[in-house]
Amino acid sequence: MRIFIQLDDVYVPNLNVLEPLLLDLIGMFANEPAHKIETQPIIYLVSVLPKPADINGATWVHPDETVHLIADNTDNVLIHFGPVAIWAKRLPSYFIPLTLPHLQGRASWIKSWLDKKRFNQTWQAATKVLALDEWHVQNRLGAERLFLDKAALPSFEWSQLAPVRSALTDGNQYLLAFVGITEMMPIVKAFSVFKKWQLSTMSLVFVLDTEAEKTQAANTLLGYKYRDAVELVSLSDFKLEWIAAAYLTIFSAMNSHRFQFLTYTMRYQIPFLMHHDTIGKAFVSPEVAEAGEYFDFKAPDLLANHFKLYYKDEMYRAAKGIEIHKAIQTEMRQFQEKATIVWPRDLA
Repeated sequence: MRIFIQLDDVYVPNLNVLEPLLLDLIGMFANEPAHKIETQPIIYLVSVLPKPADINGATWVHPDETVHLIADNTDNVLIHFGPVAIWAKRLPSYFIPLTLPHLQGRASWIKSWLDKKRFNQTWQAATKVLALDEWHVQNRLGAERLFLDKAALPSFEWSQLAPVRSALTDGNQYLLAFVGITEMMPIVKAFSVFKKWQLSTMSLVFVLDTEAEKTQAANTLLGYKYRDAVELVSLSDFKLEWIAAAYLTIFSAMNSHRFQFLTYTMRYQIPFLMHHDTIGKAFVSPEVAEAGEYFDFKAPDLLANHFKLYYKDEMYRAAKGIEIHKAIQTEMRQFQEKATIVWPRDLA
């Protein structure tokens, strides 16, 4: 059995976003008894990008190299995160949607319509659509739960995270916010209240979905008193180390990639604050929601008090880290108990 994982033409502009998921997929045999799989699968990561230096457990191939591999074997399947490439059109395909095709900035209405149509066609053409967490089950009707053992996230030493802080904030501790452009200002106002009280070097880093939003945010912050303490980065530059090095994370209304980042922050035991959206479709399980803390964007003073609490009470911050780690373990266990597909044998 050959499993091809297509890494090109995804609805995510940076393969670093996929890194933990690829570790899960590649490490899929860790707890899978060999006798349950008739033929030991071979995993191929297919991309036009140069082969990374640290790929273990899978073979990195160019799309042109797949022709003879597919022809030499009749037992092939495809895992993809976006539209299926031409070389894989005839393979049974399993679609794992990670986000919606909206990450191109302010596209014209016709491009947005075409992107949405393409996404829907990808969904409809897939052999099955798979969900890796409860968020996708709730928000992607028709997706099936996939049991997938979670590989350990990369462990970063202090010496590895120090350069991350240096690059982002000149070495300062920072709050890491995954938000939309329209949701920045309440957080900025709360940060102002916090900075007046704190009188130190804490920074605020916004992760925006697109370069266009990053430019818009920079214009919005012109003249802001604490502008030197605010950093703007885009999703296309995302690194997992940003989360691991964060003092605290902040999330506005959930979308697909933000939910991924929420699970990563919980697995790294980084406390998080989340916007309490009672209207929008932003399902988060009760265990997860209760482990973090809700705030209202319309009440920046309340959010500022949360910043102060975590800054002045390190014991509280550490206790919340332990609590959210337990919550994500419960979330993953409950999800797997409901799963209808076990990776990899049910794909054969």
